[in-house]
Amino acid sequence: MTATLDALDALDAPPEPVQPEPVQPEPVANPDTAATAAPLPLRRNRNFNLLWGGAVSALLGLSTADIAYPLVILALTGSPLKAGLFATVQLIASVLATLPVGQLMDRKDRRRMLLLSESVRAVAAGSVAAAYFLGALTFWHLLLTAAALGAIQPFAGARTLLLRQVVAPEQLQAALTADQVRQQGCELAGPPLGGAMFGISRALPFLFAMATGLISLLTVVLLKLPKAEQISDTADAAAATATTDAAPKNPHGGALLGLKTILRDPVMRATALALCLVNTAGYPVFLSLVVRMQHHHAGSGTTGLVVGAMALGGLAGTALVKPLHKVMRPGWLLIAACLTFALTDFGMTFVDAPAADAAFLAAGGAVIPSAVVMVNVLILQAVPDEQRGRTAAALEMFLLVGMPAGMLVASAALQWFSPTATLLGLSLLMSVAMLYAVSQKALRAAQWPDAQGS
Repeated sequence: MTATLDALDALDAPPEPVQPEPVQPEPVANPDTAATAAPLPLRRNRNFNLLWGGAVSALLGLSTADIAYPLVILALTGSPLKAGLFATVQLIASVLATLPVGQLMDRKDRRRMLLLSESVRAVAAGSVAAAYFLGALTFWHLLLTAAALGAIQPFAGARTLLLRQVVAPEQLQAALTADQVRQQGCELAGPPLGGAMFGISRALPFLFAMATGLISLLTVVLLKLPKAEQISDTADAAAATATTDAAPKNPHGGALLGLKTILRDPVMRATALALCLVNTAGYPVFLSLVVRMQHHHAGSGTTGLVVGAMALGGLAGTALVKPLHKVMRPGWLLIAACLTFALTDFGMTFVDAPAADAAFLAAGGAVIPSAVVMVNVLILQAVPDEQRGRTAAALEMFLLVGMPAGMLVASAALQWFSPTATLLGLSLLMSVAMLYAVSQKALRAAQWPDAQGS
């Protein structure tokens, strides 16, 4: 580009300097071209750092409030069933919103979708804090908050899709690993921070979540994507029409494209179904531990530290992503993760001590980053960008769809049985997930893609 502009300037120059002028810029133009061809390091990539920093703020506030919601419901009602109902409503809202939101992410401006989700999250957390200070906080208010948080949860996928747009393909694994560091770090700091804040004031975790949501909102406002990387409604609809067999002449009818993509591919299907079982069995474990520690009169700070131990293991596990991806094929990596989850769940069932719970959660968390990056590379890399919103949403639906049922059944079990008996049932279900993964031939034979993103 520099050489072309210099050549045009030379045409308008007087005759005498014409000969030397083209010669001088030549050595300068090549380094400029080479410099622009090389991707910016992630630490100097403004858009990546804004996305990463905003995600840190949003997730820290979210994980801080997440430990406070069951604690405040238990304090208000004393009912584990109602505490589980909050999570169930949130998950059902997420499942119902996932596929429509996935289509929107392939049709609309993903930056605007982030602005919407961060605004709703900040308002929801602020409303809980305000209601508490006014003495008007009720269980029904908290259920409405759960529905709002669940409905906007799928919009968070826009951040991951934008991440893929602002980094070079060869930087994708490093960017995804950095994203896992962010996620595990926030999930490590959030629960103990939320527990400590809850001990000071029941409204404090929600005020903090509102403030961090506003900071995240500001980072999205400051985000400036190059025009080539923005999704316009008309251009995206045309691209989706050209590439989608499911709805070749109807750009508005492809909401199920991602679901069909996953179900038609044996490896994607086996991965999604195995993870569905893992989350169905794994998500209620935290509520079971919270209730068991409350039976033992553990403080809210202790509860937060135990729950945060999984993120500590996950943070350490980010260092394992690259070596594990080198020595293990993707299917066997997922099988190993399922086996680890089953063993740690049985460990928490039979060893009733907060320190042991923390150790088992950390061991299970250590394999999560490798599994998450594996799924991202194996599934989302296989589809073009104009279909990734719907494919990511379909994958999210598989991850979420069993969780409301698991949480509701576990909540009822905690109401009538002991937390240890509930953990035993969840451990057996996790074993089923592991056995299903082992039984899938396509998963055992799966190979890594040659390229790291497109």
